[in-house]
Amino acid sequence: MSSLIIIVIIVAILLALGSGLIGLTRGGSAGSDKMFRSLVVRVALSLFLFGLLMLSGYMGWIEPNVVIMDGTIDK
Repeated sequence: MSSLIIIVIIVAILLALGSGLIGLTRGGSAGSDKMFRSLVVRVALSLFLFGLLMLSGYMGWIEPNVVIMDGTIDK
């Protein structure tokens, strides 16, 4: 369930990025306001995602991948 929430937040961040691109191409006052709102949304969602990932790791909802390198090369 938490991975679905993470994916939805990442998609929302990408949509806000696209919205900022549209504001950039429009230019002017309306475009500037759209870019600013897009930036605020992206920063807020990114901070929320970071906090959610930290909480999920702490609570054990997600587990990191563990790669053990022993230094040997098999031929």
